[in-house]
Amino acid sequence: MATTQISMPEWQALKQKRVVFGHQSVGENILAGIERVAAQDDIKIDIHEQRSASDGKGIRHFFIGKNGDPISKIRDFAASIDAGAAQGGDIALMKLCYADFNADTDARQVAKEYIANLESLAQRHPDISFVAVTAPLTVVQTGPKAWIKQLIGKQPSGYLDNVKRTEFNTLLREQYGSTGRLFDLAKAETESTGKYCRADVNGQTVEELCPELTNDGGHLNERGQELVAGNFLSFVSSLATKQMVTR
Repeated sequence: MATTQISMPEWQALKQKRVVFGHQSVGENILAGIERVAAQDDIKIDIHEQRSASDGKGIRHFFIGKNGDPISKIRDFAASIDAGAAQGGDIALMKLCYADFNADTDARQVAKEYIANLESLAQRHPDISFVAVTAPLTVVQTGPKAWIKQLIGKQPSGYLDNVKRTEFNTLLREQYGSTGRLFDLAKAETESTGKYCRADVNGQTVEELCPELTNDGGHLNERGQELVAGNFLSFVSSLATKQMVTR
């Protein structure tokens, strides 16, 4: 049984558009989920890894930059788009990874660079809808080891990293939340199960990836892939429908 429901009009809107997606590993998880959701609905979606211009509709995706270096990803995506990766495209998205954030990351500077590049791309390529994507989260450590860390004044693994990811995500939500140009991946990871997943550490809370959506604390398992893919498909098809109405 499918874990998400995509209507036929949503599928049709999506199939009439070309989506360009720059990403790393969690992006692969989302694409795997899209393929399974499509198969469940007996829908054929053309998904190809490709950095150059191409004909046809569907999803064209490519890996950007280096994990742990978010600025390299932002600049690689921008350079690829300017070189023609989204030529003839309708929607383009750039996703960072949870591996791009740690306790020492200047999340505000990363968000500043991300937003500046996305806005500059939108000006240079006005026929494409450029969409921001919030950073994925990880599970925060629990159990006896986490309790001992807090007892001696340390933070459980994943907590401070998620604080930085949430800071970045909050800035993207402030910039794009009312524009219709934000796919809130982090929200899908924290709310798709029907509850709000968060970690409480010393009276402070932070968003976290719902533990039941992952097998390793960061990447999405099959359930997580399908749930997040469902959110992704609904968002992109809604944006595609708006494009068809306004153009």
